[in-house]
Amino acid sequence: MIANVHSIETFSSLDGPGIRYVLFLQGCNLACKYCHNIDTIPRINYKQMSVDEVVNDFLKYKAFYQDGGITISGGEPLLQLDFIIALFEKLKEYNVHTAIQTQGTIFQDNPKFRKLIDLTNLFIVDLKGVNNTEVKKITNVKLDNTFLLLDILNKENKKFYITYVLVPEINNSNYHIEELGKILKRFNQANYKFKVLKYHKLGLDKWTQLGIKYELDKYREATSKDVGEFLDKLKSYIQ
Repeated sequence: MIANVHSIETFSSLDGPGIRYVLFLQGCNLACKYCHNIDTIPRINYKQMSVDEVVNDFLKYKAFYQDGGITISGGEPLLQLDFIIALFEKLKEYNVHTAIQTQGTIFQDNPKFRKLIDLTNLFIVDLKGVNNTEVKKITNVKLDNTFLLLDILNKENKKFYITYVLVPEINNSNYHIEELGKILKRFNQANYKFKVLKYHKLGLDKWTQLGIKYELDKYREATSKDVGEFLDKLKSYIQ
């Protein structure tokens, strides 16, 4: 089984619990307006790796990952579902903690995706908006499949993170806070963690190099103060 790979980070503390090996897969079904990995979208300039190659590379650093594991990110990793299943089956032979970072928009409730859920210790789900109308401010997508994935994870008492990129003047109003509160109240607090990520422009050079117009250039980056105020207001809706 072969995957199209964008890059590998061998010492990450930001993509799940502990120190993690992060495999970034090439390809995405979206083009989010704030994407900082826009170069993972084109299906060009990638390398290919087999399941055994990834496993052997991971095992070289395994001593560092005793409290961590491996995270598959992208792009959108679920586009290479068969590879991830084969990889996670192999990694489970070594008792490796497995995580996937996904926006969930291509998820389907079928046996293959259910198998992936069984093999995955943690889903990190990037919530692109609070409903199908609002999400169009960021990307042209519907959230039905994302919510389906979250509902199934919650029902099965699987562990998941929900991440939300905060873009001032786009998705930080009282309306967004109230709608987000309604979403989070659907889930068992023992099953999930909610994380607000600050919108930044660190990937802007990648857009320029690819010759793609960056539509959010006029919006300022989010600050720690923005995140703190957002979370303070959100607490009143989820308590």
